[in-house]
Amino acid sequence: MSEPKKRPGRLWLLFYGRQRRGFPWLLVGLMVAIIALAVSFAIPGWADYSRAVAPVVFGVLIVGGLAAAIVAAFRPRRRR
Repeated sequence: MSEPKKRPGRLWLLFYGRQRRGFPWLLVGLMVAIIALAVSFAIPGWADYSRAVAPVVFGVLIVGGLAAAIVAAFRPRRRR
């Protein structure tokens, strides 16, 4: 008798579905922003600066992501 099929793990489910194309620029931008703000806490006096800039940076990333999603929704898909 064959063994029962294992359920895929949670990490695998994140990558399940149709194949993605292109480079994830929004994810890279978010990682760069997080690293830059984390490094700024190590520089004396920059903790206050990073607290002031962080909302602006993340706001720009959120608005950029929403704008990209809206443009992608209205742009016609390429036929292969």
